[in-house]
Amino acid sequence: MSLSSSNLQNNNSHGLAEKVCRARSGSSSLVGSGVLASVTVGLEDFIDSQGASSASVLSRAGLDSGLYNQPNRHISLKHYCGSIHEAARATGNEHFGLWFGNQFQPEGLGLYGYHAISAPTLKDAIAGMVQNFHVFQRNSLLTFDQQDDLCFLEYKLLDGEIMDRRQDAELTVGMFANVLKRGMGQHWNPLEVHFQHPALVQRSPHRDAFQCDIRFNEQRNVIVFKRQCLEQPMPNANSMLHNIALGSMLELASKQPQILSLSQRVKSEVIELLADGGATIDEVAGRVLLSRRSLQRQLALEGYSFSSLVEEVREALAEYYLQYDQLSISEVAFRLGYSEISAFTRAFVRWKKLNPSDWRRLQ
Repeated sequence: MSLSSSNLQNNNSHGLAEKVCRARSGSSSLVGSGVLASVTVGLEDFIDSQGASSASVLSRAGLDSGLYNQPNRHISLKHYCGSIHEAARATGNEHFGLWFGNQFQPEGLGLYGYHAISAPTLKDAIAGMVQNFHVFQRNSLLTFDQQDDLCFLEYKLLDGEIMDRRQDAELTVGMFANVLKRGMGQHWNPLEVHFQHPALVQRSPHRDAFQCDIRFNEQRNVIVFKRQCLEQPMPNANSMLHNIALGSMLELASKQPQILSLSQRVKSEVIELLADGGATIDEVAGRVLLSRRSLQRQLALEGYSFSSLVEEVREALAEYYLQYDQLSISEVAFRLGYSEISAFTRAFVRWKKLNPSDWRRLQ
């Protein structure tokens, strides 16, 4: 069995098509990536409890206070991710996303969470999460697969405008792990958790949070667990609540356009490919199911060349990675796809008029 779902599905289909809706130059119909405001449940209290001002943190991230009172409203995913990043800085807790996700209960996911925990079995809960993820969070993927006796629940962002993916990945994987725990019991733990990002900070808190083997620099953000877990009955199974939640999500889906520009999608692929030695136009074209020529033509309609888009991603990622002292300049250069530090240094001086070391020190 293999289940997969993309929130790039159109309103008439809930299949597996990973279609990219492309915005033409000057279009006003583009809708940014969003997530249900239910994810802000407990966020303000969690920030305040760690000594920062939640109102200030949310304001800097472009969000209002009290969004949890409108749980079915979609808010900007980029701003939400930004709020977790800002909270980590304001509280001095570099593992803010990890621990917020660790304590986040499935009910806080709103309709999406209630639909999962009211399912008959854990298998049904996962199937519903995958099928309806496009309602909960736009322009992202949640997929499920089985290989022999192992199961893999994978989370992936598709929006290349979101550069800080560490806090988001650790937060979201923690939320999903807690849905699995609701079925298996609070003493259950996954076999492994994999993250795409490098170990930018001290690793032991991740092992403490998930109580299992944690791997960084992996191809995917994945929770690995045993296949036998799938038949576990959900303790909060409730057919009426399950159907009500599903009906409400389908109604939400009919009202929410799922639009992602090609440049946003391509940036996301570039982010993933850079650390493997660079992102070529042919690799990216294959991943977004376009020919090289079509990719170039459609990017031009959005005001990009492929090389200018890669340059933009590299500059943004350089700023992001240089915030982490644990990464050396050579490691940053490697993660941006440069084979030599000198090439990275020349590019960085072109962007910032400073070399990477001086820029990091000033920050």
